[in-house]
Amino acid sequence: MFASDLDQTLIYSYRSIINEKVEVQTRPVEWFEDRYISYMTESALAKLQQISREFLFVPVTTRTKLQYQRINFLEYNISYQYAVTSNGGTIFYNGIEDQDWMRKISASKDNCLEAEDLISRFNEIRHPSWVNPDSGKLADDLFFYCLIEREKIPIAELAAFKLWASDKNWELSIQGRKLYLVPMNVNKNAAVQYIRAKEGIDLVIAAGDSLLDLDMLKAADFAVAPAHGELYSLYSQRNSDLEMIRFTEKSGIKAGEEILDCVDGTLSQGLVV
Repeated sequence: MFASDLDQTLIYSYRSIINEKVEVQTRPVEWFEDRYISYMTESALAKLQQISREFLFVPVTTRTKLQYQRINFLEYNISYQYAVTSNGGTIFYNGIEDQDWMRKISASKDNCLEAEDLISRFNEIRHPSWVNPDSGKLADDLFFYCLIEREKIPIAELAAFKLWASDKNWELSIQGRKLYLVPMNVNKNAAVQYIRAKEGIDLVIAAGDSLLDLDMLKAADFAVAPAHGELYSLYSQRNSDLEMIRFTEKSGIKAGEEILDCVDGTLSQGLVV
């Protein structure tokens, strides 16, 4: 099985690639508000198409259910039975929400602070100087996110809040211009392990770029991450907790190609290399 994050791992926004001066052919994979907003290279699409034909490919994203539905993989004959959205809060099987998983998520809510109480505490440190005043959403009734100005973050205050939130079983992650607050019962790894057990999968390869992907990568038989994003920043600081992850040599949209090359080789051999 190949379980992979989407944004900044396999697919890349127009905003992110416009500064890369990409010299390879790209194809759009997301349409929103009368325009294409996310892309993959032609080569990456071809590799993913082949992987999805031969192995179980599972998109695993923090996107909400509606945001995920904007991705048009099927247009490129990239097929998959399962998809994980809402950072693990929802599992789709053949386009239908898995009710057993939904009940498991609901039953585990009691271990985490109520979202309203967490957001209320966050509002004590949020300020228009670094948080977009028009942003802030409880996504799919599962987790919270808002738009921020990273360079203006009050680092000490946010670090203290992150520790407090962790004690209440919530995780804080910053990806690009978005700050996420996610309850620890809603996580990608738990969803992937549920699918693994259900399908009797022997080998799991996982890919991702953020802290919200870390547990999924650590539990995989083989893990790969791009040379950008939260995890790469930690890796660059010689964080020993990331030694099990293989990082690409390339960054940006070309890292997506390199990830898929690595995945194809490993799955084809049926072992961890």
